[in-house]
Amino acid sequence: MLNRKEAVNTALKNRKYVLEQKVRDRENKIALLKETDSHFKETEDTVRMLGANVALTAISGDLVSLQELQKELTDLTKEKEKILNAADIKPVEYVCDKCKDTGFCDGKLCECITSDATNLMLEDLKRELPLESNRFECFNLEYYPAEQNGASPKKRMTEIFKFAKEYAINFNPKTSPNLLFMGSAGLGKTHLSLSIVYDLINSGYDCIYSSAYNLFAAMENDQFANRSNDTYNNAVNCDLLVIDDLGSEFLTSYVQSCIYNVINTRLLSGKPTLISTNLSMKEISEKYTARIASRLIGSYISKKFIGNDIRQIKNT
Repeated sequence: MLNRKEAVNTALKNRKYVLEQKVRDRENKIALLKETDSHFKETEDTVRMLGANVALTAISGDLVSLQELQKELTDLTKEKEKILNAADIKPVEYVCDKCKDTGFCDGKLCECITSDATNLMLEDLKRELPLESNRFECFNLEYYPAEQNGASPKKRMTEIFKFAKEYAINFNPKTSPNLLFMGSAGLGKTHLSLSIVYDLINSGYDCIYSSAYNLFAAMENDQFANRSNDTYNNAVNCDLLVIDDLGSEFLTSYVQSCIYNVINTRLLSGKPTLISTNLSMKEISEKYTARIASRLIGSYISKKFIGNDIRQIKNT
């Protein structure tokens, strides 16, 4: 998926393209009007000439002549705009009046571009995943039984739901903890992970969400095809990295090293990571190197999801 830097660059490029098209269309209409309306052509030529004279007169310091020229220029400019309006040639309409579609206000990125970038990130994620149905407001606790095998899935999942929501509300890319969502398939791990990502992207954070299989396959492909390390760099530098379904990846020695490097680098830099997995702690210890397992077990807050497979319930 797009990271925020890529989304911002795309938003700026799109806004620039649209503005250039509008300016070009208006200039073409004005050029055509000059060819068909001699009065307009004469007026515009005079406006251009007076503008140059005003600049020269200002330099000379002749204030009386300057005022006369400025008044004449003002009157002719009004006449020019009157002709343009009559020809239905309006001034360029900006998407954002605040930044005039430049994308920047007072040297800072305009809110309109931030909003466009957020929408681009969400749309990119929606192409891969059912994002709209995986939000906090869509999480249905009624699927979890009040009692099962001596435990209360409903109570446990209510606590995890509240924890995940508070995590998103209070998120800080420098201080928020690492999370490990554990449990069998179909219990809501992906749903709550995506809910957190959706809220954080809307809050302006740079989040990357990927299945373990896709993420580490992309890193391996980059390495052996001698491509750039963008996949790895984006994964270790984003505000929140979400790795879904750890254990589904094709585990080679290189992928083992990628998993360790991603997890360890983010730990050292204090950047939070959310990992979901169907594996138990014992299975994690057996499947991965001791260095990976010790970090997942010792440096992550684990949340054990319990209940029945909701996907199966919905399909019955």
